[in-house]
Amino acid sequence: MNMADTRTLLEEIAVLDNREVTPEVVAAWNGVLGTMPLDVAQMAHRLARRDDRIRYLEPKHLVSWAREAAFKLDKEKPQQEQPRVDVVPQPYCKEHNKRLLTCDPCCHRLYKYKEIRGLDTLLDFAKKEIFA
Repeated sequence: MNMADTRTLLEEIAVLDNREVTPEVVAAWNGVLGTMPLDVAQMAHRLARRDDRIRYLEPKHLVSWAREAAFKLDKEKPQQEQPRVDVVPQPYCKEHNKRLLTCDPCCHRLYKYKEIRGLDTLLDFAKKEIFA
């Protein structure tokens, strides 16, 4: 959190308890909360305000609520959908009944076909002639 973020946070806090936000106060709070992201500090502020044991909010209160605030923000963040990967098991060759990539004669046949005819028709050839 930079000084501007700290000032923003202190202005939000001052709305509720009428504290004076001076450059010295901002610098002092930034010294304690400088490594905390602004959104975590704002959530920690909301959580600390709900704590009935806290009479006058200090930076240490936000530090003590920071972990729970970070967890809460992570929970509220929409989860990104993982890209779906379609997995097809490796086929067996007809002639040797081995997995295609472990069958040297069939791999050699596919390589020779690719060298002669190219990649365009390789899959069709493999499906007709080699796969089980």
